[in-house]
Amino acid sequence: MWKETVKKWVFRCRLKVTPKGLIPEKTDWYILADKDYPWGDIEFHPAKEGGLTYTFPHQLYNAIGNENVPWRDGKICMRTPMRNSGHVAYDIEPFNVDERLHWLILRARGWLEAASEGRVAEEGEPFELPELPRLIFEMVGFVEDEESFRFWQEQPISFGVAKLVCPENINYWNVVSSFSNERDQIIRKCKFGVMLSKPSIIETSAMWIRIPEVPVIPPWQFPDTFGELRSVMAKQEIDFDNIFRSLAHRFRDRRRHILLVGFPIPNMVGGENHLYYWQGLRLPLLTHGGLKRSRPIEAGNAKNNIPNVINDDVKIDWITSRNWAENQIRTRGRASPQLENAKILLVGGGALGASIAELLIREGCKELKLVDGDIIDIGNLSRHTLSLQHICKRKATMLAEKLNDISPHATVQGLIQEFHKRTENEERQMAEYDIVIDCTGDDRVAYEMSIFPWKGNKLFVSASFGINAHRLFLFVSKSDSFPHAEFVRTVNPWLHKELSENEGLILTREGIGCWHPVFPARSDDIWLMGSVAAKCINEWAIKPPCSQILRVYEQNIKDGILTGINMVTES
Repeated sequence: MWKETVKKWVFRCRLKVTPKGLIPEKTDWYILADKDYPWGDIEFHPAKEGGLTYTFPHQLYNAIGNENVPWRDGKICMRTPMRNSGHVAYDIEPFNVDERLHWLILRARGWLEAASEGRVAEEGEPFELPELPRLIFEMVGFVEDEESFRFWQEQPISFGVAKLVCPENINYWNVVSSFSNERDQIIRKCKFGVMLSKPSIIETSAMWIRIPEVPVIPPWQFPDTFGELRSVMAKQEIDFDNIFRSLAHRFRDRRRHILLVGFPIPNMVGGENHLYYWQGLRLPLLTHGGLKRSRPIEAGNAKNNIPNVINDDVKIDWITSRNWAENQIRTRGRASPQLENAKILLVGGGALGASIAELLIREGCKELKLVDGDIIDIGNLSRHTLSLQHICKRKATMLAEKLNDISPHATVQGLIQEFHKRTENEERQMAEYDIVIDCTGDDRVAYEMSIFPWKGNKLFVSASFGINAHRLFLFVSKSDSFPHAEFVRTVNPWLHKELSENEGLILTREGIGCWHPVFPARSDDIWLMGSVAAKCINEWAIKPPCSQILRVYEQNIKDGILTGINMVTES
């Protein structure tokens, strides 16, 4: 039938399997299908009468749910991994009227059989934490990797106080910056980039407790109440109440603080543990004992908090937790380690330099210095990555600020200076960088790079455009100085070719008068070629060329249609 309150087709069915473990022979289910079946989502929920009451792996928390519907919240997962791509062609699930519902019912029955035998999450598949019962709109980030896992394995301390940092004017996420023991001695500190190290950063305190295993109620459910959490910890020989009493006096400031519960997890089901995970929850407001009262009264308040504020029936407000370690937040795509860990000096914060810099930071590069003495004008915004709020401000500092906001591990500095007007101190600092990228398209900068007193071999890259940015010129050299003469010898013939192909071109003006010609190129052309440049820089960071090379990439346009980008020469 069509159920107007949920805007879905609703179908009740009964599935029968051989009874084993917690699965009875017959269970009732509600199937919810979007109005455009066979397209859209289809959900399988246990019925409130005759359905499953436990929560298993690959199932949402199976709460009783909305009182106005006859099904529970515990939707089971029947998607294949490729289904999340959004393209049905990648998936084995049929999408026609006759087959899709039948296929999903058989898959649900298979899920039930696997649940009865305790193999819904099978060895070798990616490990998955239980779905959180009650989730408030808040997030806590932490940084954990294999190195920190070894630290925690050797660490005897199992509870203490953590410091959380949060940028000003943001009140819905925090990141763990350090862990201390009960006596405020820091035992582990997390390193961040500029964004989370600003003087204006807001610091708060949180409790932390480390336990030996994931805190689950069998078969696979996070605790919903403090009583359930207390029981789960007791089974792991952790005295929650005793730890809480020892820390509670630190958190009576009329604010709700966070408790971080840490535990080791594997990468794959059945595999060895390799990371620590910190699951956050928001504690209730603790009794305020008064700042001038004595410790005995504080201790009394801690004792009273347990039966009253966090008694067994109090529901837990869980918080979304995410690992902000570099290797975790770059799983969608990242640069090579050689590029990520390099110190990069980028000269020129115009449209090309800004697009390349943003790509590098988004792909995991951590240390970058931008050199540019110009300001942002309204006309720049037709192809620059900055915005209206940056007009009349310095490109270098505004770009650095934006790039630092992109990654918690980025340290981007902006130097408001023309490259040839550098001071001796700035020169000494720039000489230490590993990769030097010139995005100015300025012959004077190319010459200045050749006489600059660099220290050691550098990877030099000069990136510039032809007219309309239909060609990209990439000159690269791994050497102790920029080979200016070779750069001119290889690039100039292409520039002459550009002039002959565009004979009679009159440059457009920005503003009034002959002083304001601008280089013609649209933003899609610049960002397209900027992406090509970023790919080449990554390639050369992995395997630097043995000698200087000029690569020329060209857009292939036929009848006004872009058919590809070709490398037309490498010499």
